[in-house]
Amino acid sequence: MNIFSGLESDYKGTIAVDGFDVRKEWATCREKLVILSRENQWPQDISAGEMVSFFKRTVDISEDDFEELYVKLNMEQIHSRRINELQDMEWRNILFSLLRLKQCKNYIFHEFAANMPLAFSLEFKKNLQRLKESACSILYLSGDVFVAPEIGDRIGFMKKGKLLLELKASRMRKMNLKELYFQFMVDD
Repeated sequence: MNIFSGLESDYKGTIAVDGFDVRKEWATCREKLVILSRENQWPQDISAGEMVSFFKRTVDISEDDFEELYVKLNMEQIHSRRINELQDMEWRNILFSLLRLKQCKNYIFHEFAANMPLAFSLEFKKNLQRLKESACSILYLSGDVFVAPEIGDRIGFMKKGKLLLELKASRMRKMNLKELYFQFMVDD
């Protein structure tokens, strides 16, 4: 799993998904890619149940698998609540579970577990590990240098759209992370 810690928001470049350039072949790429961000970009006035129903219609899932997921997500209790009434942890859990149904092999996460309770973060890390073990490609974008070696295999540091440093997590765990962080925060 690759993690890139962007120290500035001036990103440039492109991403290839299974050999397809995201900029040039977006329609093909979006079929092969799941992108999850901590930002809730769903319409705030739809209910959790409507969101789940939407996914049921767009993803090929058996009725039994859907019922199992429905119970797992505690949908009976939150079915009628609007998206803006859900706690961050609730909607992120729903979204992550639903998008895994797409059975993609390529995931991009942007600060998806940021500011979440420890239990959610631990469960999210377990799920990332399961994805990794099933040969998925995962790119986790984060500004948190301290979480990077916990969940990544390779960690890259970017500034102004340029890759400054790439480390294996095993090497990064042996380094002083505060010093490393401030080394890249200093303006040139």
